[in-house]
Amino acid sequence: MVMIRDKIMPPATTRAGPGGGTPDEAEDKDATPLPRHRGKPDEDEDKGVLPPSRETFDTWTEGVIDTSDNAITDEFLHVVESEVRTAVPRQYYSSTSSAGLWTQPPTIYSVPRELAEDNARAYAPVAACIGPLVSSKVSRRDEAQEAVHRYKRCCVRRLIAGRHLQLGGSEDPAAWTDAERQRLRTCLATLKRLLPRIRASYDLKWDNDDEVVAQMLLDGCFVLHRLLKYGRAPRTTRRPEVQGKSGGGDDDDDDDWTLVFGRCWVWGFITYDLLLLENQIPFFVLRALHHVLKTRPDDGDDVLVTGALELFRPLHPHSQQHGSRILCRDVHHLLHLFYLSIGFPTTAPTAGELRASSRGRHLLPSTELPLWVPCAKELEEAGVKLRARKRGAKSFLDVQFRGGVLEIPPLRLYDYSEPVFRNLIAFEQTYPGTRGDVTAYAIFMACLVTTHEDMRLLHKRGVLVNQMSSGDRGDATRFFSRICSRAHTSAGSLNYLGDLMEEVVKYQRGRWPRWRASLVRNYFRNPWVTTSVVAAAVLLFLTVVQAFFAAYAYFKPPAPAS
Repeated sequence: MVMIRDKIMPPATTRAGPGGGTPDEAEDKDATPLPRHRGKPDEDEDKGVLPPSRETFDTWTEGVIDTSDNAITDEFLHVVESEVRTAVPRQYYSSTSSAGLWTQPPTIYSVPRELAEDNARAYAPVAACIGPLVSSKVSRRDEAQEAVHRYKRCCVRRLIAGRHLQLGGSEDPAAWTDAERQRLRTCLATLKRLLPRIRASYDLKWDNDDEVVAQMLLDGCFVLHRLLKYGRAPRTTRRPEVQGKSGGGDDDDDDDWTLVFGRCWVWGFITYDLLLLENQIPFFVLRALHHVLKTRPDDGDDVLVTGALELFRPLHPHSQQHGSRILCRDVHHLLHLFYLSIGFPTTAPTAGELRASSRGRHLLPSTELPLWVPCAKELEEAGVKLRARKRGAKSFLDVQFRGGVLEIPPLRLYDYSEPVFRNLIAFEQTYPGTRGDVTAYAIFMACLVTTHEDMRLLHKRGVLVNQMSSGDRGDATRFFSRICSRAHTSAGSLNYLGDLMEEVVKYQRGRWPRWRASLVRNYFRNPWVTTSVVAAAVLLFLTVVQAFFAAYAYFKPPAPAS
């Protein structure tokens, strides 16, 4: 590429030609200048130039392209040829295929660069680093992360040996029975057999398989221990991160942060970390470890789903979770399980639509999305009524528009809402098996909330409730515009809000709803104005009646009495 560029634009030499210039300058004095593209002359230097036309390019390259063998050396040709000839698409490995190929796409991805640039902290773990993807990006663990890493070994011991090493106890740490050592060997062997499938689940390459297997054991037992505690314990004792004491129905004290971490609210941070896109391990790893380390024969895989839903219940955007229909075999990781529990509208995409979406046919940047709605203030001025949908809504995504009434399920905004929504959107941006409903909802709400007045109006209607610790209304106003910045969504039939947005815009542009809204706003905004308008109308009516009878008596006077 460098040699072709030098051929088109040869570098200047130091030899002077006639008149003090270089030989090239001397030869080019009488030459016809290269044609410029058509454009505004004043904007060429400031705004750049447009691509040249085909005729212009042919004129520029006339006599420049050289097909002779002396233009390229054999060494350079061999390097380029070897790189192109050996280039193949990335392949994903599986332990089941005879060819050693895994046909499914990865499920755990890195956050797209354009999303991470806005707020990288929303995608980075605070306390718990899970999986090889985030570990490859963390050069050095801080004090809290190191404490959690040490605690992971305690979870492995707890699940394998059935007990913790008590502080100050007389038990020898090296005294493991043959049965416990065999269980550890079985766990490692199971993870080793799953390694091709684990490799295919990540958008990442690594060289040391043993390190990945050891990390899967530590992280898997750590997550499994948390899910079992929440899946088995009564709901009244499932908030140890708030109480600071053991409440999971276990006989250990690992939920006492004073003994484990020495840091308040660390379990809350760990719960947030388990919902980060890059901080995931495959769910089949948890299932495999659960089968090997099952401590209760009656425990099925459903206890993992139940435990995860209970663990993430305080973080759920909607009060109602839809976890009864989630099967373990359909879950890729914890973030995917949380995503499935949202409860999407009934207009689910078909398999063909998802395949088309995965090929990128319907994906357009949000700035190119042809569907748009005005802000909440403009909609209200145009006669659209905004209401909080409190009945019949399956999730916060279940928006409906009927008869000029736009009903949106209530949503409370907390400090943790932004990282949760950001990682859900990042998952939709990377995994091809989703339709992008959360992204479409965020873009829809970003259209509605553009100013403080829009936020105040939706808060007054009960649609959005700002419960952030800062209390800054401006921070809540920019919430949706931040989380969907640079995100892509479907502009076609896959956008579940597409038809609704078109109906809202069509209704907003109608004249009669706008006139009616103006009448109500100007003359019926409060009881006193309404009373004045009614009194004026009655007075006008009586005046007209009086004038009518006066005119009638003038033109047709009554007959004189005989």
